[in-house]
Amino acid sequence: MTLAALWVGGARLLTAIGLLAAVQGCGTVGVPTVVPERDEPLFSGPPITDIVTPYDNALSCLRGRINTEVLRFSVGSILDATGKEQLADGGTAKFVTQGAGDIVQSALFQAGVVLVNRRDPRIMEAEAKWGIRDTKSQIASTFYITGSINSLDFLPGSGFETQIAGLGPRYRQHRILIGLDLSLTETRTGRVLANVPLQKQLVATEAGFGIGRFFGNTLVSVDLGNNQREAVHFALRQMLNLATFELLTQMMKPEEFKDCYALVEAVQGVSTNTPSSQRVNAYRANLARAAAAAAVAAGAPAVAASPPEAESAAGDGATVQPNGDDGRSGTGATAPTAPAADNGGLAPAAEADSSYFADEQSSPSAAALQVLELRRSGANAGNGASSGELGAANLAQRSIDPACRPARDGEAPRITPLFARAPANKLRVTSPRAGTLCVSDGSGRDRAVALRAGEAVELDGLAPWHLYMPGIRALELNYQGNALPIPSFVNDRMELLERR
Repeated sequence: MTLAALWVGGARLLTAIGLLAAVQGCGTVGVPTVVPERDEPLFSGPPITDIVTPYDNALSCLRGRINTEVLRFSVGSILDATGKEQLADGGTAKFVTQGAGDIVQSALFQAGVVLVNRRDPRIMEAEAKWGIRDTKSQIASTFYITGSINSLDFLPGSGFETQIAGLGPRYRQHRILIGLDLSLTETRTGRVLANVPLQKQLVATEAGFGIGRFFGNTLVSVDLGNNQREAVHFALRQMLNLATFELLTQMMKPEEFKDCYALVEAVQGVSTNTPSSQRVNAYRANLARAAAAAAVAAGAPAVAASPPEAESAAGDGATVQPNGDDGRSGTGATAPTAPAADNGGLAPAAEADSSYFADEQSSPSAAALQVLELRRSGANAGNGASSGELGAANLAQRSIDPACRPARDGEAPRITPLFARAPANKLRVTSPRAGTLCVSDGSGRDRAVALRAGEAVELDGLAPWHLYMPGIRALELNYQGNALPIPSFVNDRMELLERR
């Protein structure tokens, strides 16, 4: 059979198929239809994973350091104020996520704070209208976070392309600048207590290589390329997580979050101009000055210690919270202090008047209240004395052992473990020599404990623990499941607070 005959046969077959299709469309002749009997296997891509950002560890580090007995957080509106939209298949879409508030709520939950839902109160409102829920049972929020994503600028790009004899590379780069502002507001008064503005440049790159050659009269062109762009919404999540961390730490004492801030510093590109970073740096500078002063007092050369060295001088496993307006312990040893004018971003009036929903905080623990720089007023707060002052006063009133009488003089540096692996109701003490340890715990009980050389004594009680003993630095302490180093500036007394 010749090629011409094959061509004619194929054309006739196509014509017949076309006629059959036309006849089926008219409904006169039916073509049998094959009904699928099983599902087509779906293409499977990468697995589902948790969303993890570089700032998650810093947020998790704040767990247990923020008062969960008194403070309650909620998230209000975090709007897309950029006004930017893009064309998409079948319609238009927003460039920026409309769920920024939910991202901030997840960040707060990661930090371990008490959250109340204000994102969608429709269920609570409906149940209240139906009479099956009493609105008085709802928990009032102490603070709420609001803000907006308010800038999205497409920056002019740059690049190059060159070809020699139809052969050469190309490269282009484009950038997007995105910015946001978040604020933390006190619900009771409407006062803004913390604020953070952040911005980030998102980078998109395109690189390629092209080849164009004639083979005889035929042009052959080959183009290879690769495009990359940062994920806009993942970058936004990172910014919102960092902003949430910043809002929380702006109200905390530097010594309470400095180790958590070190996790933020490890992330490349973090600004050092935020209020939290400024306060941490000031605190480290004070530690360095305190270490230098202690070295001078000990007769060593006056060499300023670097911040890490100063922190290690305060004990590798302890967070220092010194008492006293002059930054000194009761023994005259210089203790590191935060800047005198720094109160966590709160005005003096805000720190003095902070009776957040007094009817809901009848009995929060002193250890929880001392975490944030917020103080209660009213009958429950007594005369405003610190837990260290109260512990010293109780010890002075009830100590009867002569060896414990000096314990009533002076204030004690306060120490909080960095980690809690056990409750704070037990304290294990080992002494290399015989002596008497004066102990006062949070229940008000005072004890004079006889220590024998090399023997461990386990004490039961409630935090905070007030300890007094000449040469106390020689003791080995195990508290909340950790060996607790005693800082070098502790002389004969100290107070152990609870890490939650």
